[in-house]
Amino acid sequence: MNSRITSMLKACLLTLPAAAILVFASPAQAETVRLAEDIKVQVNSSLVHFPDAQPFLDENHKLQVPARVMADKLGYQLQWEHAGAQMKVTLSSSTTTVVFTTGDPNITVNGQPSVQEAAAKLVDGRAYVPFRMLADSFSIQTQWDNLNRIAILGVDGQYHAPAWYRPTKIAPLYTKTIEARASAYTAAAAENGTFAARDYMGNPLKLGTIAVDPAVIPLGSKVFIEGYTHDGLPVGGMYAVATDIGGSVKGNKIDIFMPQGRHAALQFGIQNVKVHVLGS
Repeated sequence: MNSRITSMLKACLLTLPAAAILVFASPAQAETVRLAEDIKVQVNSSLVHFPDAQPFLDENHKLQVPARVMADKLGYQLQWEHAGAQMKVTLSSSTTTVVFTTGDPNITVNGQPSVQEAAAKLVDGRAYVPFRMLADSFSIQTQWDNLNRIAILGVDGQYHAPAWYRPTKIAPLYTKTIEARASAYTAAAAENGTFAARDYMGNPLKLGTIAVDPAVIPLGSKVFIEGYTHDGLPVGGMYAVATDIGGSVKGNKIDIFMPQGRHAALQFGIQNVKVHVLGS
């Protein structure tokens, strides 16, 4: 009887390891969910090169970026140490020190505790930091270019055009091309009246907003503009949406919103451009 029980116990034990791994795997060992891995990251006007580990969108739709590569790009010091199955990381600039542990939303910024919406992650032995946590902790201005799927850190406090454009064949999608005169405007009350920082349709003004004559380019039209020269706009052309109008925008004329301010708008001046109105 005893030998039979012993044999049964041995048989049961042989089946345990596979099940135990599934049930008791630590967070560090669990497979990471990557909803998207096609997102690029830019610092000021320069695209960040990730030699191996790539940024990704996690299961909570939060962008996670490799901590070491970002520290090197931003000129920060990075130190790490093991914290059980996780990793404790210290990121330091000349004015700010951020300490966080992967898997834990609790961090400290210059010694002050803070609870983040998303925790850093440990994936394949590498620490990833949430893009938003990095930006907020070091007070860095951010942009999101949805068309090209680029997250931009404006460390210099300026807005930046994307440093990379997603390849697309837009020529067959043109419904018409207009030779136009282009000027630039800002959110200043003197230029935008009571609308302040919003367009005619009530949307916040942003890079890619243009004012048009609705009789020439219908409001809501998506366009591709080329032919201009200006450091504050994407090189080679830009996509925009016609969501604004203006008292002086009549006929074949467009006004391009310039987020950098009045000085940049004046520098743009008046330029001849081609406006390709895109189909759906």
